[in-house]
Amino acid sequence: MQLVESLLGMSGIPWFELYRSETFTIAGCIYMEQPKEPSQEWAWRGDSHPEVWTTPGFGWRVAVSILIAIGWLSFLILWLFFFAGNYDVFQNLAIVIVSVLVGVGLLGAMWAPWGMRMAKSTGVQHSWRSGRPILMTVVSMASGLGWVMFLIVWLFFYAGDYTGYQNLAVLILSLLVVAIVNGGGWAVWSMMRRHRS
Repeated sequence: MQLVESLLGMSGIPWFELYRSETFTIAGCIYMEQPKEPSQEWAWRGDSHPEVWTTPGFGWRVAVSILIAIGWLSFLILWLFFFAGNYDVFQNLAIVIVSVLVGVGLLGAMWAPWGMRMAKSTGVQHSWRSGRPILMTVVSMASGLGWVMFLIVWLFFYAGDYTGYQNLAVLILSLLVVAIVNGGGWAVWSMMRRHRS
């Protein structure tokens, strides 16, 4: 070490300048030798379909969907502010459920044809139909819709005559009925399918 310092002193180069320059040189070499990662560009994955955004009918459906959501929120605010005081809690809950069903029905009626057209063009419709029985699918949808209608009628016309615990019991009982209908139907269908195979 003393020999190196003496040689550096003879050459007139301060040892710390040499050390600093060597450090920067080594660091620069290490930085240059590191492999550069490829630039991450915004690219769509293979399983995504940006062409959906440009299909006919997609743009106006999105715009109308936003309008429906804004209209539902406006109705809800106006109802709660001006009309909700004339009804009890259960009746107001029934009104909210009805408004949600109306909004969902409008959205479903608007998007269902477009979705079916897209499913048919991509081949998804055939595979979905082949794996589901039509009868049990209809039964499940009908039982779900029937439960919602029962809930609305109960809340608006009958729930006010009972306590909260009694209404909760009715709600649980109605859910059990729907579960038994759906579970039993699908169990029978599964047994029949297994027996046929």
